[in-house]
Amino acid sequence: MTIRHQGQQYRPRMAFLRKIEALVKDMQDPEMGVRVQSQKVTAVSAPHAMTGSDVLQWISQRLWVSSLEAQNLGNFIVKYGYIYPLQDPKNLVLKPDGSLYQFQTPYFWPTQQWPAEDTDYAIYLAKRNIKKKGILEEYEKENYNFLNRKINYKWEFVIMQAQEQHRAGKERNKADRYALDCQEKAYWLVHRCPPGMNDVLDYGLDRVTNPNEVQVKQATIDDGWPIS
Repeated sequence: MTIRHQGQQYRPRMAFLRKIEALVKDMQDPEMGVRVQSQKVTAVSAPHAMTGSDVLQWISQRLWVSSLEAQNLGNFIVKYGYIYPLQDPKNLVLKPDGSLYQFQTPYFWPTQQWPAEDTDYAIYLAKRNIKKKGILEEYEKENYNFLNRKINYKWEFVIMQAQEQHRAGKERNKADRYALDCQEKAYWLVHRCPPGMNDVLDYGLDRVTNPNEVQVKQATIDDGWPIS
């Protein structure tokens, strides 16, 4: 896909994401969408789960694209948080096997433009810290300590909110609690990506010598849906 340069510094993402969302909505059609069913995940039953292989097969047949193109698009859908993994939540790729996934609630879709505020992230980390009894990922510990210093003036509020959300979560059944944990983790992996991961919400236009034309090298979707 080629984008004509008109002075914009960064590639507009909203139109691209709207196309992704239209496809994701089609994937959730009860008759023509991806096959979903209850699946066992770590001793809980996850409703409306689907396999990575079923998702890839659906994309390939729906868009008439190759397996490689379907894989590229499937990875985009996961990396942007429209589908999240149930068994390996830290790995935002679409595995072409029996690995299980669920659709992310539209509340967490990037186009909702819900601001990933420091306070919200601090509450999430504090809640994980309570649940994990202090055992966080190394980058999460660093972010937790950094936010403690940055918003120390309302840290008591952060802890109170984290404790309340943790208590409310314990009242849910195991399946709902597990799904919500995966949803939140996927959201924050997208919006506060760990070191070493590309921030998919902050990519820009490729730099080229010809200012009048910009070649977008990432797999994307044009007006007719095929991936170039």
